[in-house]
Order: sequence, then structure tokens, then C-alpha cells
Amino acid sequence: MINSMKATFASLFMSIIFFIFEGVILYFLFDYFNPPITEDGHKYMPIGNIFYSIIISFIASVLFFILIRKYIKRKF
Repeated sequence: MINSMKATFASLFMSIIFFIFEGVILYFLFDYFNPPITEDGHKYMPIGNIFYSIIISFIASVLFFILIRKYIKRKF
């Protein structure tokens, strides 16, 4: 039981760290390929880029959580 809890908390912690780093990296990639500049050259807040990076990071983090949980549980 304790090993299962350790595996869950370890995979949850790793998944959260993965979500943060991947979200930042994806935001910069979306910002590079879809720059937030209006037609007259002014910058604006890229809500679409933030939204896309959060959604993709969340889905990838869930998959990462499932895979790392299986791997850690197999180790214990």
C-alpha cells in the first residue's frame, strides 16, 4: 500500500514538473510561429497561444503521468 502511494506521489510530482516546463516551451514555440503583433506593429496578449500551450501540456502530462506510474509501479 505504501509503495503504491509512493509511486502515485512520485509520478504526480514528475507530471506537474513536466506540465510546467512543457507549457513554457510550447508557449514560446507558439509565440515564435504565431507572433502576437497587430497589423500596425503593436504587441498584444496572445491568449490563443497560452490556451493552446496549456491544453496540449495538460493532455501530454496526463499521458506522462500514466506512463511513469506504470514504470514506477513495476520497479517497486
